[in-house]
Amino acid sequence: MSKLIIIGLGGIGGALAEPMARYMAHSKDSRRQILLIDGDRYEPKNADRQRVACDEVGMHKADAWARRLSRMFPRLDVKGVTDYVTPANIQRMIQAEDAVMLCVDNHATRNLVQEHMLRLRDAILVSGGNDYTDGNVQIFLKRKGRALTAPITKHHPEIALPRDKRPDEIGCDEEIPESPQLVFANFMAAALMMNAYHRIVSGPTPSYSEVYFDIGKNIARTVKRAA
Repeated sequence: MSKLIIIGLGGIGGALAEPMARYMAHSKDSRRQILLIDGDRYEPKNADRQRVACDEVGMHKADAWARRLSRMFPRLDVKGVTDYVTPANIQRMIQAEDAVMLCVDNHATRNLVQEHMLRLRDAILVSGGNDYTDGNVQIFLKRKGRALTAPITKHHPEIALPRDKRPDEIGCDEEIPESPQLVFANFMAAALMMNAYHRIVSGPTPSYSEVYFDIGKNIARTVKRAA
C-alpha cells in the first residue's frame, strides 16, 4: 500500500503534518499510512517556530509527531523514523507510488531524494523551502514510467550540484549552519505544498511545476516548465 512520507519535521514539516493527517483521515484519499522521517531532536530554541511541549524537549521530532497524530487520528497508521534519509536507507523508506513531502533545509538531501525518485516507475514529490520571507515549492511527478514534470534539479543547479552536506554527513565536531527562519514563511511554504498535493491527488495534473512566494510582497507565482 502506498503511503504519505513527510521528510523533515521542522518549521515547514511541523506546519503541515497535522493538517495533512486530518485531510487523509477524513477524505477519500486512498493513503492511510503516514511515515514521518527526521533524525533531529527537539531543543528549546525550536519553540519559536515549532510545536514543542515541555515533556518533548530532547525527544525525537519523528517520535513526538507520530505519538500526537496516532492519538488524534486512530484510523491512520502513523510511524516515526528517527533517522536521516541516507543512500543506505532511502530505497527501503521510499517506494513506488509513495507521495513524498520533502521539508528539509539542505540541497544535498533534496538531491538524494530526487535522484532516487527518478528511478521509480511512479512518484509524487512535493518539495518546499524558504529563506526568511520568500521561498519556493517544487513538484516532480512520474506515472507509469513517464515523467510529467521536470526533476527539481533541472532548473536549480544549487540542488543538482549541492555544496552543503546532508545531516548524516556532518561530524560531531562540525556545526550545522543555520539561517534565521520566520514562522509565517514556514506556514506559507506548508500551505502551498498542501495545495499542490491536493491538486495532484484529486484533480488533473497541475499545469505548473514550481511556485515562488514572497510574504513581504504577499505574492505567490506559479512557473510552468516542460518535462
